[in-house]
Amino acid sequence: MAAIIHRELTAGAWRFFGPLAALGALLAAGFAAFLYMEINGHHVTGMDNQIVWGLPHVFAVFLIVAASGALNVASVASVFGKLEYKPLAPLSGVVSLAILAGGLAILAADLGRPDRLIVALTHF
Repeated sequence: MAAIIHRELTAGAWRFFGPLAALGALLAAGFAAFLYMEINGHHVTGMDNQIVWGLPHVFAVFLIVAASGALNVASVASVFGKLEYKPLAPLSGVVSLAILAGGLAILAADLGRPDRLIVALTHF
């Protein structure tokens, strides 16, 4: 088996800040969609009295499953003894927690009053 060599990727500023700006625009679009749903109601996501699983629920379930998949990278190094995945284990744990936080944020937005999330966490 060949030796694994980790090297730093060198790139210009535009190759770093370009995708970062695109991610910022995507984040702004997501926040605008959240505000649109809060102002106009949950019917814009396909929910009504008959259909209780709208787009936010489906996306939250997807993020939970994606977080478990991201955490699998950390377990590959220890369970199967694949040493090439060992440097990625801490990062995959952090990515998994970030994805789970995104899923929680979507479910909190679906409560109707996300500012009252602390009441739901302490009384139910």
